[in-house]
Amino acid sequence: MRPILIVAITIFLGFSVYYDLNTGTIPHSTESEPGSDTIPTDDRSEQDVSTGDISFPYQEVIVESGQTVYGIVKVLHDEEFTVPAYEVIDDFEALNPHVNAHEILIGQTYRFPLYPPTTDEEQS
Repeated sequence: MRPILIVAITIFLGFSVYYDLNTGTIPHSTESEPGSDTIPTDDRSEQDVSTGDISFPYQEVIVESGQTVYGIVKVLHDEEFTVPAYEVIDDFEALNPHVNAHEILIGQTYRFPLYPPTTDEEQS
């Protein structure tokens, strides 16, 4: 009885490994390039309804698998990006009031902050 159980477990594990390596359980992305679902917006600013104050420019982006808030904001800026992660997260959560930056969902559209380019004088 014992050898039959060992053979059955070995066959099951072998099939499981074969299936995982060939088919897998993680869905494949159909997009060829990350960030290709970017919705172009020209330096729009969100206006706070309660106070009427204009905050900062943003760009709407559809989130893809594997992307993070900080990573998306870095891609949106062509030049060297030096804004600290905590500031990006705070600004993201201000633009998206009911969203936690660490819990963004794939396929959803969010507003990501745009920052002005830094000059050499500001970095010194």
